[in-house]
Amino acid sequence: MTQDETLAAALHEAAAAVPVGTAPTAAVMLRGRTIRRRRRAMRSAVVAAAVLVPVAGAAFSATFDSPSTPPAPSAPAPAPAAVRVVDPGEKVPLGRGHTMRLTAQGLYLGVPKATEQLVKAAEVPGGKISATASGDGGGTVWAGIYRGPERPAGVTLSVGGRTVGARIVTLPGSPGWVAFHAYATRAGTDGSTITVLGADGTVLATLAKPGRG
Repeated sequence: MTQDETLAAALHEAAAAVPVGTAPTAAVMLRGRTIRRRRRAMRSAVVAAAVLVPVAGAAFSATFDSPSTPPAPSAPAPAPAAVRVVDPGEKVPLGRGHTMRLTAQGLYLGVPKATEQLVKAAEVPGGKISATASGDGGGTVWAGIYRGPERPAGVTLSVGGRTVGARIVTLPGSPGWVAFHAYATRAGTDGSTITVLGADGTVLATLAKPGRG
């Protein structure tokens, strides 16, 4: 045997003496699957975060914009009052023997066994009310003028805790003012408030007088 053949035989014997185990294929595959699961979980978390951010923002915005207590609804506009158009000097019966008539000067309130009371339209400031009352403990007739560019949709009279609707009377054309009248079963000495309302429910003018006891 030559020297080379002797060396080759010695190498084969040394290699055969080294223990060789099973290749770690299963461990490698398990580790690979673990890594892939972690990567999928990370991608899912990123996608979930991208979806949740705008939703959370929208919910916050809705909560922020919505008041905790809903705003009180605005008062409904009054039903338009029937406006009676009368000729100058035409008498309008008001009850309890009282009458009303309108002229270019203003409103004349006819009182039983007394001189007519005149409310001059020219003396009523713009956007204001002037009124007069006549009666006794059994009831009171109220009459007055509202002067303004807008024809009111309603006039109310509150006396002694009760509110009644007044009737509106005007002359033909556009005189720039309207008259009104109402009857209250309470005495004229009780406190009173007259309110003129616009078509949208806006208070155009008020006139309050304290009671005399």
